[in-house]
Amino acid sequence: MTLPPDYPNPVIEPKKRGLSLIWLVPLIAILAGIGLVVRTAMERGPEISVSFKNADGIEPGKTKVRYKSVEIGVVERVELSDDLEKIHARIRMSKSVTPLLVEDARFWVERPRVSGTNVEGLSTLLSGAFIGMDIGKSKRAERSFNGLDRPPLVTFTEPGTHYRLRARQLGSLDSGSQIFYRRVAVGQVVRYEMDEKGRGLDIEIFIKAPYDRFVNAETRFWEASGVDVELSASGLRVETQSLNAILSGGIAFDTRGDPEKAAPAEKSAVFRLFDRKTTAMAQEDDEVVSMRLAFNESVRGLAVGAPVDFRGIEIGKVTGIGGEVDQAKGLIQMVVDVDLYPNRLRQINVKQARKMPFKEGLNALVGGGLRAQLRTGNVIAGQLFVALDYFKDSPKASVDWSNNPPVMPTIPGSLARIEQQLQNMMLAANALLQKLNALPLEQLSVDASAAMRSLDSTLKNIDRQLDDGSLMQQDLRDSLRELSKAAAEARTFLEYQSKYPESLIKGKSKEE
Repeated sequence: MTLPPDYPNPVIEPKKRGLSLIWLVPLIAILAGIGLVVRTAMERGPEISVSFKNADGIEPGKTKVRYKSVEIGVVERVELSDDLEKIHARIRMSKSVTPLLVEDARFWVERPRVSGTNVEGLSTLLSGAFIGMDIGKSKRAERSFNGLDRPPLVTFTEPGTHYRLRARQLGSLDSGSQIFYRRVAVGQVVRYEMDEKGRGLDIEIFIKAPYDRFVNAETRFWEASGVDVELSASGLRVETQSLNAILSGGIAFDTRGDPEKAAPAEKSAVFRLFDRKTTAMAQEDDEVVSMRLAFNESVRGLAVGAPVDFRGIEIGKVTGIGGEVDQAKGLIQMVVDVDLYPNRLRQINVKQARKMPFKEGLNALVGGGLRAQLRTGNVIAGQLFVALDYFKDSPKASVDWSNNPPVMPTIPGSLARIEQQLQNMMLAANALLQKLNALPLEQLSVDASAAMRSLDSTLKNIDRQLDDGSLMQQDLRDSLRELSKAAAEARTFLEYQSKYPESLIKGKSKEE
């Protein structure tokens, strides 16, 4: 078929292809999913790893991480370490706590614990174990941590001050032992460790605010564990703290002298831990002089640490007890070493107003009769102490400064004097017995028997003469009758004279 020449030629145009509305739905879903993933990724917190000795109480997907009872993370999985010694808990933390994940942050598993008199973690009996967290103070971020075996005793956010104590031994103390000030619990022992040389212990303690303001340069710490009983020359002393301290141990402290004049203690200051209060609160002497005392008597009852006393003032203490052979005399003397505190001894008046050197002052005191003597401080326990006192009648003596340490003169103690007196009495009694043994007691016994027989015969003769029918008895009766008659006449005469006293001069009247 032929088309006419004026017939227009057809123009073929390509078909326009547009986006179908049906594809909008999956596109929107994809975009929403991507947005959700991005949002989730942006809001998701970091993953951290915490190492523990075992996975006791930790369950993936269930065990939460809490800070001040607020959930801030959850355990996602638990893995064994390469050396099989520990486990690694992979924990997903909330994004809000990311700034808190620093290198000194601490983690631990909170579970029920019983330690001494303390019971912890009872709430986990119902809610189950959880991982606790304590935020640190560092600025350096960290994602791998070593978990603690038990909850920290003191958190970083708790107000207070840390101090250190130096001790020879731990005693009954342990982490968590309480610290007392005037019997009020104001802190606790945080941790302890032995020093590098093994000669002592470093104990870290924490004093809560506001009680840490009572710790200053003059503060002294001592063990307040159990019941402190001491029987010494000063008598019986019993001191206790709270029941908790008796059961689980504790530390007490106080300020020596005037607290207001003491300098404040620096943070992390180091103090010495004394074994008892009396030692801690004793006055420290910057000058100590060692002396030696020699006694010719028993020192039984004298112990190292016994006081050296001057009329009630403690001016030193005993540091050593031993024996020394005097070859020239063939005797063994008991040697007692003492430490004297010159600053206390200078308080004794030696007539000079100026402050004398110790050597010069002690020579003056000894020259005036100062001597050392053993005395009984406790009669029940037999405890002895060294007494310095004046004895005017004592032989002249001086301090032997050539010896090291110098030797101070002594006199026998009261017990030694009593023993000497008893010994003298026994010697006198022995001498008397010897004299009695030397007498002719058998001859004296024979003579005494003869004398007793003669005396018995004489008494019998007197008894016969005093018999009722004897002449002597008759004469005695006549004499008694005459005496009775004379007494009656004398009575009549006295009655007349009482009525007429003038008759002694004028005599009786004729009418009478």
